[in-house]
Amino acid sequence: MPSSHSLVSFFAAVSWMSTVGTHAGNVGRALLLGSAMTVAALRVACGYHTFAQITVGAIIGSVLGKGWSVLGSALHVSNPNATFVFAWTAYLFGSALFISKKMKSWITHEKAL
Repeated sequence: MPSSHSLVSFFAAVSWMSTVGTHAGNVGRALLLGSAMTVAALRVACGYHTFAQITVGAIIGSVLGKGWSVLGSALHVSNPNATFVFAWTAYLFGSALFISKKMKSWITHEKAL
């Protein structure tokens, strides 16, 4: 099972590197990539994942992050308003889904105490 922490951190780092491009400079890109690598390395150091699992997570996250940036750029060029609405809808839907799942487990856990 790939590391979801590694996947998400590399997704975010690669997406931001793709979005800001040369404006971030080499230091900015190094900080983004270094942060993602730190998250992944800590998963191994804490014993939650193996090197192979964080590597797979990093590869999948990087590919998806680059793809998301390319798709977002293409959509933004063709219709900036639709891109704005789509991005916020996806964010809010994902947040609501996460919260609803977590709230159910939190409430169940609280009742058990």
